[in-house]
Amino acid sequence: MNSLNKYIEDLTDLISNCPMDNTYKMSWSRALVEYCCHNTDNKINFDKLSELIFKYYWDQTIFFNLEQGSNLKKKPTIIQIVKVAIDKYAKEYGQKPVNFIRVKDKVKIDVKKISKVLTYDVSWRFLKLDNKSYDIYNYKKGDKYLVLKHPNLIREHSKLLFQLINFRWSQKLEDLNNAPRISQKVRGVDRDQEPKRKSLKKFQQFLDIENPDRVCFITGKAIPQKKLSIDHIIPWSYMYSDDLWNLVYVDKSVNSSMSNRVKKDDVKDKLIKRNKKLLQLLDTKRKTGKEVEELRLANNKDYVELFWIGHQG
Repeated sequence: MNSLNKYIEDLTDLISNCPMDNTYKMSWSRALVEYCCHNTDNKINFDKLSELIFKYYWDQTIFFNLEQGSNLKKKPTIIQIVKVAIDKYAKEYGQKPVNFIRVKDKVKIDVKKISKVLTYDVSWRFLKLDNKSYDIYNYKKGDKYLVLKHPNLIREHSKLLFQLINFRWSQKLEDLNNAPRISQKVRGVDRDQEPKRKSLKKFQQFLDIENPDRVCFITGKAIPQKKLSIDHIIPWSYMYSDDLWNLVYVDKSVNSSMSNRVKKDDVKDKLIKRNKKLLQLLDTKRKTGKEVEELRLANNKDYVELFWIGHQG
C-alpha cells in the first residue's frame, strides 16, 4: 500500500474508532484538519488549535447547550472555560446566541488553559488505539507543539475528514444528550456556519383558526398588533425545528423574557389541549397539508409530553 494512502487510512481509523469519554478527540482532530486547510506549515503550536477548539464549543454551546462529556457533575475543563466566556459575553452584550466568528473580538479566550488540557490529556491519547500508537504527527508528551507528517495530504482529503469527524462527533453527542436532530445541529454550526432561523409567519394562518383574537398563550391577554410574536414552547435550541404543534402566539415582551427556559407544566398541559382543539378545527374546515399532518402525528405520538420530558432531562 502506498505510504501516503496508509497515512490517511490510519487517520480515519483513529477518528472512526478512538475511545471517547468526551468529545475532545473530535474537536482536536477537526482543529488539525481546519488548520491544514488554512496554513502550509507543519509545526503547529497548541495555542492555535486551542482557538479553533474554543470556537467549536462556543457555537455548539451557545446555540444548543449540548453536553460534551459523560460526567454531568463535572463538565470537561474546556467546556467550563467556554461557559464562563459565554456568561461574560451575555452579561455585557445580551442573551441572543451568536456565532463565535462574529464576536471573536469581544471575547477573551483562556488559550493557555485550553492548551494545557490539550498538552497533557488529548494530544498523546489521540494517537493510541488498541495498544498501538499511530504515526500521524511527531509529539513528545509535555511539548506545546506538534509536527504533522503530511499536512498537504490532510488538506487534500479535508472534505472527507470533516464529514467523518462530524459523524463521529454526532454519535457521541447522541449518547450524551437526550435531544432531537443532533447531527443537524452539529452541521448547523460546522466551520463558522450559523443556524438559520426561518420566518414563522406562514404559521399564522393555522394559529388564527384556533386563536382568532390573538390572545397571548402565556398571559391570556390580547396582544397589540405591534407586539404580536410567535414563540416555541419547547425551545428552538432544543428542537432545532419549527413545528405547528410547538408554536403559539405570545406578546413580544413575554417572548423576550422567556428566553430558552421551558415553561411550567401547566403550560405544557395547556399546549396539549390546544393541539387537540386546533387539529379538530383544522379537520372541520378540511384543511390539509404538511403542517396539519405533522400536528396529527404529534398528537398521536404525544410529542409535547415526549420532548418536554426529554428537555427537562
